[in-house]
Amino acid sequence: MDNKYSINLLQAELLPIQRLLTLKRVVISWLLVSSLMVSMAFFSQYQADNVAEQLRTLNKVKVKQDKVLADLENDIQQNKTDTKLTSELATLKFVMANKEALYQELTNRETTYVGGFAKAMTDLSEMHSKNISLQKVFIDSEQLTFSGVASTPGAVPAWLALFESSSILSGKV
Repeated sequence: MDNKYSINLLQAELLPIQRLLTLKRVVISWLLVSSLMVSMAFFSQYQADNVAEQLRTLNKVKVKQDKVLADLENDIQQNKTDTKLTSELATLKFVMANKEALYQELTNRETTYVGGFAKAMTDLSEMHSKNISLQKVFIDSEQLTFSGVASTPGAVPAWLALFESSSILSGKV
């Protein structure tokens, strides 16, 4: 019967204290930080190369757009109005304005008496008298003015009496 008893005389207080900073740990941390810094440098260089390429592309685009801008500015400077064409345009505008005003005047039934004038001339020709010779006729929408010569004094009242049968001339002063 062999009973062996073991007694542990090594207690935790007797163990050596582990140092936090050891040469091995410092070298490993330096290697990790160095590799991290190298990878960051490569990543930064990659981004810088991309930005530089974008800058070159944008500079090429800018050069092309500057050329287009210069060409357009040159075209604008060459597109000056011709004075002859400008004066022709002004003349045509003036003629068109006058024609428009004349059209408005002729088609405005409130102020124009063109239809009445034609009807009045027709009525006057039907009321022809060999004793009356008219030299001027002025017809307004409200008033009639005749000037001329009568061969006898009684011819004028007899001629004016014929006006009552006309739709245009009757009732005018």
